[in-house]
Amino acid sequence: MVAQNLLVAFLAQLGVISLTLTLSSLIQDRCRGQLSLLNRAASGILFGGAAFLLMNMPGEFVDGFRFDLRIVPLAVAGLIAGPIGAAVAALTASAARLWIGGAGAGLGLIGIGLAFGVAVFGHYRVKHISNRASDVLVFSLLNAGVALLVLFILPANVRAHLEAENIHLTLLILNFLATLIAAIFIRIDQMRRENAQLNELHKQIVSALPDALNVKDLDGHFLSANEATARLMGGQDSASLVGKTDFDFYKQEEASAFWKQEQEFIANPKPVILEQQFERDGQTVWLSTVKAPFLDEAGQIKAIVSHTTDITSRKLLQAELSATQMLLETAMAEMADGLALFDRDGRLLMWNRRYLEFFPYVDPKTCEGRTLAELLTAGVMRGDIQIPPDVSPMAWVDEEVERSQTAKQSDLKLSDERWVSKSTRALENGGWVTLYADISEKKAAVLQLERLASRDGLTELANRRIFDRQLEKAFEASRISGIPLSLLMFDVDYFKSFNDTYGHPAGDDVLRQVARLLQSGCRSDLDLVARYGGEEFAIILSDCSDDIAHDIAVRLVDAVRKLEIEHVTSPKGRVTISVGLALITDDMPDCLRLLKNCDEALYAAKAAGRDKVRAAPSRSIAVARHHR
Repeated sequence: MVAQNLLVAFLAQLGVISLTLTLSSLIQDRCRGQLSLLNRAASGILFGGAAFLLMNMPGEFVDGFRFDLRIVPLAVAGLIAGPIGAAVAALTASAARLWIGGAGAGLGLIGIGLAFGVAVFGHYRVKHISNRASDVLVFSLLNAGVALLVLFILPANVRAHLEAENIHLTLLILNFLATLIAAIFIRIDQMRRENAQLNELHKQIVSALPDALNVKDLDGHFLSANEATARLMGGQDSASLVGKTDFDFYKQEEASAFWKQEQEFIANPKPVILEQQFERDGQTVWLSTVKAPFLDEAGQIKAIVSHTTDITSRKLLQAELSATQMLLETAMAEMADGLALFDRDGRLLMWNRRYLEFFPYVDPKTCEGRTLAELLTAGVMRGDIQIPPDVSPMAWVDEEVERSQTAKQSDLKLSDERWVSKSTRALENGGWVTLYADISEKKAAVLQLERLASRDGLTELANRRIFDRQLEKAFEASRISGIPLSLLMFDVDYFKSFNDTYGHPAGDDVLRQVARLLQSGCRSDLDLVARYGGEEFAIILSDCSDDIAHDIAVRLVDAVRKLEIEHVTSPKGRVTISVGLALITDDMPDCLRLLKNCDEALYAAKAAGRDKVRAAPSRSIAVARHHR
């Protein structure tokens, strides 16, 4: 009879627990998402109130001691409202038990405390760590163990009576079943809520997709569609499409073409990408459609899933790009300049025909991907690119690559004597574009201008401007390096009277002959012979001591005399020259002092009767030498 009463009480109290769980589920549905602190506390009060209600339901069996399922709502509160909600439930139930009073109040509080511990375990283990079915069983057994533990601390006579009737086992089983049922309910309800949220999320995602997504049956009727499909079809909304076909929205021939594609897909239901087009408002609309089968459990096609993207803009861009690319290729092929595109690592990506004409050693089949350094090195090694003689090939290549990377202009001289101007423009991605222009004619004109600007028109020697510049450079180099520097100045003796007697054309011819003789008597790679002005000439002798300079001067004076050019108004009877010589010294402040010393020496040579060499006094020249 006791067992029967326990079963009735269990079913009644299980109904209360079920009602509480239902109310809690409704509250969670309204809250959506994680419960706030206030909602957790409210849930705790709800489950604590359920425990209080269970305490007051019929269930007294032995000498004023009663048994109920109060620990079940207290334990499962942790699965729903967490430790905070479980604590509120335990405090509510504890206050209610103290208010009820009676001999078993202490035992009741112990049971409530143990149930709170189980609630905390359930929150951290069952809900947040593994969420496995086995953990639900462990949780239910642990909560049933609370009831068993309370039984063990009952008075001996009461416990003996319960054991005699096997009521303690019944109570253990009933608490286990009630906890298990409640935990399973919570888990199923949580899964239901998660699935509902997931379905709602999927629905929102599909609805918000910019592309058309729809499902059709095998007869072509729409089963579902998103708003993008409605906009594409010209429908009022997605719901208005259900039950209709393409024939309700497209022209007959367009819908027939779409239906034919779907029939072919049904015959071979494998995912496929199709391009479709139709006319709307006088314009062609292009679509890219992905069709996939919706299969039943037997693997048979049940419906057609379509994902459609409007690619009209892409098609227009592709057509425009093709036209632009064709125009660009034509322009590159016909442009007069060479063009080469390099990436950020200096690798050749693109070039035109003119580029290959400038650099014929570049293999058009294998040059793609080769670095600028490799291309330049190949050109230098083959001799197709000429570099300055005082620069090593590798150093020149490194400098040229750096100039390209920093967009600095430079000129290249090719083996066929052509000059190519290279201008570079940096790109945002780190690469660069280089244009190569043939500047051979321009370079020749510049060189001609430079030659004309630096040469004396009559004698073809360096002019006064070049002489002054070179003398200053040679003076500074000598001061820094300590290498000796000598200067010779020449004057054609009695030249004015020669012009008066023989005429200026004859005088010009004398100047040309003297210039050629002076140029031939010097070291072409070290010395500079210049026309200083009128009938005066000068020679800069680098790395030349005073002894050697004096010998050169004497040799040149003799050579002019041996030309045997008649000069009837000269005491010598022929054309002669006078020479002044000066050597750089440590106390000389600048090249003007050197020039003045040499001019004074020339004046001394003239004063001594002409056709002579005189040297300016210096530390290195102690005694003036006389030509004999």
